[in-house]
Amino acid sequence: MSQIIDGVLKDWGERLFYEPIFGRKGRNVLGGRVPIKTNPRQAQTSATVKARLVRTTGKAPEVMVKITGGGKNIRRIKAHLDYISRNGKVELEDENGLILKGADDMRDVRDAWADGRFGIPRDSEKRREAFNVMLSMPPGTNRLAVKEAARKFAAEQFKDHQYVFAAHEDEKHPHVHVCVKAVDRFGVRMNPRKADLQGWRERFAECLRKEGIAANATPRRTRGVVRKAEKQAVRWIDRDYQQGRRSSPSKVRTGRNAAVARELAGLGEHDNPAVQAIGNARQDILRAYGELAKTLAKSSDSEDRKLALNIVEFVKTMPTMKTRHQMEMELARAGQGGPARVVERGPVER
Repeated sequence: MSQIIDGVLKDWGERLFYEPIFGRKGRNVLGGRVPIKTNPRQAQTSATVKARLVRTTGKAPEVMVKITGGGKNIRRIKAHLDYISRNGKVELEDENGLILKGADDMRDVRDAWADGRFGIPRDSEKRREAFNVMLSMPPGTNRLAVKEAARKFAAEQFKDHQYVFAAHEDEKHPHVHVCVKAVDRFGVRMNPRKADLQGWRERFAECLRKEGIAANATPRRTRGVVRKAEKQAVRWIDRDYQQGRRSSPSKVRTGRNAAVARELAGLGEHDNPAVQAIGNARQDILRAYGELAKTLAKSSDSEDRKLALNIVEFVKTMPTMKTRHQMEMELARAGQGGPARVVERGPVER
């Protein structure tokens, strides 16, 4: 029976926790083959699946790993270094463990990156020469542990790159900014995609757990979350419009307002092909949880049977499947939102 349980856990755990997406290899700027790097994901076993189920059903805090941008020339990279160092007042740490602080150190980093073997142009806008990565946890998480986990994550994930990182203490949620030079010492240009970011999340969460911090890194769909977070640029544009600093909202907001207005006017329902795909994905997730719960309920181990009950309770509390458009339609019909949210605004500042 235990072998059957192990097999089911590995099979359905793979479907539940790993999305069917693939990363892309970086490009070697010198030509030739790209060195093969170790897959950051740990091997999937029944024990790791159980551990992830325990964390997920127990609603362990989810880590956030986000690429917030990246400079295409050394001037923009230096501006970001000034930002994360608060103009030299907050210390940076580089890939060699050196502590950097003050304007002179910031200029030294700039020059080292710009003038190295794989230099960075001073004014080009051709491609990203550095990636700005933010690692964060919810408010209340031990800040020193977050910084140490970020240090170990960066040392492992970006071991062949030049990078610096800084921990910020001036906001509620503890977070660390990492600025990574895009081209590594082998001449391979980093090319992170969605799968890579999920792998980074998992590795950062593992580093946090080694520091004694409960941390999880599950895909949104596993938690029943349908909507992606709004892009930061979109939020800023719409905020500036509402405050009168822009003459028009974002294109995303304009499109949503038009769709809501058409539906309110009785000109047909908003046609969103993603709705069916979202529904199918939800059904797949529910089936995976169901198979895992049924299998664990048959175990002779009382902890397995307890986990089965926790899975059932977790599924009951999963959020209702609603797209952003469906939520905005509900708000619009209730007279609390929809298009009206970006109509009232201040004067445009010229």
